[in-house]
Amino acid sequence: MTPTASPTRATELRVGTAPRAAAARRLLLATGGTGGHVFPAVALAEIAAREGHDVLFLGGRGGMEERLALAAGFDFVGVATGKFDRARPDPRAPVRALAGLLEARRAVRRWAPDLVIGFGGFASFPGCAAATTLGIPLVLHETNAVPGLVTRLFAHRATLVITCQEVAAAALSRAVVRTMPFPVREARIPRAAARAALGLPQDVLVTLVMGGSQGSLALNRAVPNAYRRLGREREHWVLHAAGAAWQGEVDGATRDLATYRVDAFVDATLAWSAADLALTRGGFGTLAEAAFHGVPLIVVPLPSAADDHQRHNAVALAADGAGRWVAQGDDDGLLEAWSWLLDDAHRADARMAMNARSPAGGARALYDTILPLAAGQRTDE
Repeated sequence: MTPTASPTRATELRVGTAPRAAAARRLLLATGGTGGHVFPAVALAEIAAREGHDVLFLGGRGGMEERLALAAGFDFVGVATGKFDRARPDPRAPVRALAGLLEARRAVRRWAPDLVIGFGGFASFPGCAAATTLGIPLVLHETNAVPGLVTRLFAHRATLVITCQEVAAAALSRAVVRTMPFPVREARIPRAAARAALGLPQDVLVTLVMGGSQGSLALNRAVPNAYRRLGREREHWVLHAAGAAWQGEVDGATRDLATYRVDAFVDATLAWSAADLALTRGGFGTLAEAAFHGVPLIVVPLPSAADDHQRHNAVALAADGAGRWVAQGDDDGLLEAWSWLLDDAHRADARMAMNARSPAGGARALYDTILPLAAGQRTDE
């Protein structure tokens, strides 16, 4: 059901034009800002669509959520968003947020969803606010150990808050909270097929480098340098998702390396299915995807992440034996951790530990939990 017109217009054409099954529900997913907020929404949307329900995404106009929702075949409504950056306040942010709320209210009133699910991030604020002001049931999905601002703002008005880490409940004492695994898109591709699709050799080690949905300048500069210093006991390729803004720079830094492949973006399912190990940031969604695919990690947490949550995520992963973590800027530590995980025995142990962290079933558990709320049932029924 890929739209053929602009996102907003495609949605307008669909509303009220197709017959719906008696049990079908309308689910509006408010999300955006980063992949950690968008990817779990897509995982839920795919299950809901397969079960015959209508799904609409709402987020920032022109944001990555628009691209990802449309690529997955879902309709999208874009609204203005205002990011509240405490380090560098923008006086225009409140104006944009108010404009986005008004736009979201119009879209939500017209589409009349049975339930709104907010997945966090500043881009979810308009949809969550519209739900509460229009009296539509709201469910919040929180990934991090320390709940984000949008979750904290709306938790006491939400029908239910779903967390991926039990520790988050402590900060949500006024809310009804349940904890369940992070919902990932549960699709795997045979390794041989994934490598063939990506143009990678079959019988080599492959390290996947992913610095988040926008790429990471720090990793883009540190990883090629570390790769040059690694030993070459066996052939070892790198698949590096650099982000659109940085692809040219990483291409230039690795142009002489025939075994170093650089792309702006990679298909995540293909990439995880092809990789033997990966070097990533420490977002909980990234760690959950790696766990589902059983790919051990070297994690370089983003130092500026709110409440230092990426470092906490990385420390927990390393404590489980599923990989190593290295502070940003520690080039020698990065080289040592990478060399350690290239060892076959170390990597096999880490893969086993990573498999034990798999969130398989998380997307279905989320769907089974929220669907009765769309039908008007209480959380205690």
